[in-house]
Amino acid sequence: MNVALRYGKEWLTGDLPGDWQVEVLAPKGAPAVADPAAAVAAALDNPLGGEPIAERARGKASAVIVVSDITRPVPNSLVLPLLLERLQAGGIAPSSVTILVATGLHRPPTTGEVLEIVGSEALAAGVNVEAHHAKERSEHVHRGQTAHGVPVWIDRRYIDADLRITLGLVEPHLMAGFSGGPKSLCPGIAGEETILGFHGPRLLAHPRAMADATEGNPVLEESWAIATAAGLPDLCINFVLSLEREVVGVHAGEIAAVHEAAIAQARASLGVTLDAPADIVVTSAGGYPLDLTFYQGTKGIVAASDIVRPGGGIIVVERNAEGVGSPEICDLLATCGDPALWQPDLEADAASIVDEWQLQELAKAAYKARIVNVCPDAPPSLRGAIPVPTVDSIEDAVAFLAKEDIPGDGPVRAAVMPDGPYTLAEVK
Repeated sequence: MNVALRYGKEWLTGDLPGDWQVEVLAPKGAPAVADPAAAVAAALDNPLGGEPIAERARGKASAVIVVSDITRPVPNSLVLPLLLERLQAGGIAPSSVTILVATGLHRPPTTGEVLEIVGSEALAAGVNVEAHHAKERSEHVHRGQTAHGVPVWIDRRYIDADLRITLGLVEPHLMAGFSGGPKSLCPGIAGEETILGFHGPRLLAHPRAMADATEGNPVLEESWAIATAAGLPDLCINFVLSLEREVVGVHAGEIAAVHEAAIAQARASLGVTLDAPADIVVTSAGGYPLDLTFYQGTKGIVAASDIVRPGGGIIVVERNAEGVGSPEICDLLATCGDPALWQPDLEADAASIVDEWQLQELAKAAYKARIVNVCPDAPPSLRGAIPVPTVDSIEDAVAFLAKEDIPGDGPVRAAVMPDGPYTLAEVK
């Protein structure tokens, strides 16, 4: 059977054995809104709780708009011009607006990425675009600590602004249930010490620290606690996108109401159920921009681990155009050995090093199933840096798992996740 999975900005195809029982997991999705600009305008002018944004801007001298970095395909270029119009109508000129790119501990955006993130129209209006720098303590304000003892350091530009707006995307998140909502603030614009605590090994080891889990998820609860200590935004705007990156929903207003509404829509759009765990799951890292690095691509692996049987196999397709990821994750993966054997310090309240949390998530999946990475464009240096076998094709990955006796003797049940982490798959 021929299958196609997202790979960078294209699709990678391959053939699965004809005697396999293959199920392609295609969420039912939701129709794209007919007029995205009109939908955004309506959301801004009729928010979920509180006054329209133009009214909230009156009497304010400055505004900060927190936007996601390049790893999230948020349609900022659609909403920012409409938002700036309303801020100006309320008395805040574009020159008094700072667009703060929420990098968390990711690298700052390149010049080309700033254009992609913000859009030419907003840039031409004269806004200030700046990146968050988590490791620069002087750029943060201390706002106490959470009940778990995590110190709250938040970007000073957010704290000092008269009007605060967050703009994000609600999609499944491997640790916090869903992205969007409070995650714009933590880890988005939090300081390094706060982010290390937010990703503490003890929190991540909790069985509810997973995609689609909102009730009883300690990671999501910690994000809310940090965001509350920082000061919730005056306006939150969250999008829900289709697998084709079309707008299916835009929600604006009070942050908790917005996040709840967007999560409900994402669940209905992206969910799919299997009758039984698969022997082998063929997944992607979601394509560009999420599969730029193996670090981000881990999200596709973790999504597959939710539906693979113990001892099964995971084949992940990812472009890895920027390699493994940060220097810290490169060093961790170079020294961890077999991820299936790596153990975090489960008594620790904070990660000991940047990006350790992604290795912890990879280790969970590797302990459960054999992982093979498919990246035909990977140079030898990248193949040596990735801690799982990396091959050129889906067919090569199938052959590798056959050598490991992963398929077994009976009919192989295979599940295919073309959109990887953007699919909410569960076993009935």
